[in-house]
Amino acid sequence: MVKRSETSGGLEEFEAVVKSAEFETNDDKRQYHIKFDPDGIEVKGPTGLLHEWVPMSATCTEDTVPPQSVMDRYLQQMEICISDVKKSETVADAFALIVGKKFKFKKMQLGRDYDKYKAKDYFVPVALVE
Repeated sequence: MVKRSETSGGLEEFEAVVKSAEFETNDDKRQYHIKFDPDGIEVKGPTGLLHEWVPMSATCTEDTVPPQSVMDRYLQQMEICISDVKKSETVADAFALIVGKKFKFKKMQLGRDYDKYKAKDYFVPVALVE
């Protein structure tokens, strides 16, 4: 049988500069699209960057995030790295604070497993590098 690999190539952690973090809507999905420029990793593809999409649940708004949602947990990780994220009045303000900065990112499960479905892993900032 042919082995299948993840698009991230099994990447678990890396250092990268956040190039952008923008709100997107796609069909019925609302999410923040984060683009990373990783150190020492050649990314094949048209942008040459790594990408992560952080979903906003149906009850999430720009200024209210449900506790323990994927967005809440992502914001908590951002707060660990940059304390000013906690002072942000909107999700957009919080994400604007990470753009242009270098972080160590690690793959982490932010949501919960349901029945036989495993929660998705996300690349989240764990430490500010620069």
